[in-house]
Amino acid sequence: MNTKPIPTEEQEQLALADLLNQLKLTWFHPANEGMRKPQYAAKQKRLGLKAGIPDVIILDTPPKFPEARGAVIELKRQKGGRLSNDQRVWLQLFQLYKWKAAVCNGIDEAIEQLREWGYMK
Repeated sequence: MNTKPIPTEEQEQLALADLLNQLKLTWFHPANEGMRKPQYAAKQKRLGLKAGIPDVIILDTPPKFPEARGAVIELKRQKGGRLSNDQRVWLQLFQLYKWKAAVCNGIDEAIEQLREWGYMK
């Protein structure tokens, strides 16, 4: 039986980052995750840090959806990742503001989503 370990969300994010850079897309990853000292976390919140922002924000218009402003991906592990209520709300808000939005479980789903939006052939 071939059971290889499920990549971590960070490993999936690194693979997606490499791909987005290869595609020469204009994108960024808001660094919202991680443990912070309470004072630093409070300061970041005052400065505008928002819980639940998607992992990937692509500023380029999706080629197959020229009416969309851009695209966002909330990236989860292939198995075991859960969407928080804050993440759900942000994805709905992006859609309301005419962005394409998706939750992808792993790099393979992210690749398929990028194809559906027209960023990849």
